Amino acid sequence: MKILGKIRVGAAALGAVMCFSGAQALYVIDYIDFNEQWLRQDAYNRAMNQAKKNLNPPDDSAYVKDVKTDILYTGALVRAGDGFLNIYADGVERLAALFPAAQRDEGRRLIVEGIDKLDGSVEQLYGIPKENVATGIVALLGGAYAAYFNHPMPDEAVKPAFLQIAEFLRKKPELFEGKATEMMNSYQISMGLGFLLMAMQQELQQHPNPAHETELKAIGRLVFKSLLNVEPEQMDFTASGIVFK
Repeated sequence: MKILGKIRVGAAALGAVMCFSGAQALYVIDYIDFNEQWLRQDAYNRAMNQAKKNLNPPDDSAYVKDVKTDILYTGALVRAGDGFLNIYADGVERLAALFPAAQRDEGRRLIVEGIDKLDGSVEQLYGIPKENVATGIVALLGGAYAAYFNHPMPDEAVKPAFLQIAEFLRKKPELFEGKATEMMNSYQISMGLGFLLMAMQQELQQHPNPAHETELKAIGRLVFKSLLNVEPEQMDFTASGIVFK
């Protein structure tokens, strides 16, 4: 999932999150530890904890052509300056808390730009819909994969993973009916956190740092454990879908 190079996030903006000092890297770890609890508490992520036993092979019929009638549709993600129009969703603000106070405004702008560009690119690049809970989860897993293994998730694995996750989640309609704000919060955080993890991994490839690599790997493992309740080595992302070992 080499999406950062494809969506061409501005170098100056990317540098704002990439060039973190040792102290800021520890701040990132603290943030992920905090949001590990959020990941575990999120209803959609809790549902995904059962995926190891119930995830079927990918089926193209799981792609709903009218995306706005899909129960996984989050509602429109509409950019408005340095934010989004849905004032009830606070996913961006939770992510912005990652940054020290002095850099928080710049961090918020970066997160909004990252979410916006990911959201606007996934359909063209991977054939999966924007504004969809399953797409957000795939982006988060893509970030966790990059963080843990220090290389991107294979592009050919993205759509099969989406099809599997979408088909699995649609069997739990009670999680989505009347939950517009919860769905948008989940989507913003999944897309934003996935973007940040992919961005940090890209920076590590360009500027290797063993200590930061260890820290980022730990973050990736936390996401896998929180979302799928597995160790990263216990699964593969392939052109045939997610495969548990």
